Amino acid sequence: MNFFIIAAALVGCIYAQGGDLDQLFNRYAGSDNIIQQAEFSRFWLHFDDDSDGDVTKREFDQGWRQEGFPNPDNAPIFFVELDRVPDEVLNAQDFPHIFRLFDEDGDGGISQREMRYNWNAYFD
Repeated sequence: MNFFIIAAALVGCIYAQGGDLDQLFNRYAGSDNIIQQAEFSRFWLHFDDDSDGDVTKREFDQGWRQEGFPNPDNAPIFFVELDRVPDEVLNAQDFPHIFRLFDEDGDGGISQREMRYNWNAYFD
C-alpha cells in the first residue's frame, strides 16, 4: 500500500512540474506554438526588474525564486552558465547563444518538446 502512495505522489510531482513548464511555454510561444528568438528573449527579460535591458545576477536569482523554478539554490550557477558573453549580465548579446542551446534542430524555433527536454537537462 505504501508503494502505491509513493508512486502516486511521484506521478503528481512529475505532472505538476510538466504542467508548470507547459504554462511557461504557452505564455511565451506565439499562436504557432513555437518559441521564436524574440519570444525567447522576452522570457529572459521578464527577470529585468529595472527594465534597463540587462538581467543582473541579483535580478535573475530573485526572479528564479519568485517563479518557483527548480533548484533555486542553484540559480547563481544557472546565471553564470547562461551568461554566454561573460559580462555579468544576461542581455541581447547572450540570448541568441542561449536560444541555440534550446533549438536543437536549428530550425529557428523551440518546440514544446525541445523546451521541456532542455529545461529539464539544464535546470533539474
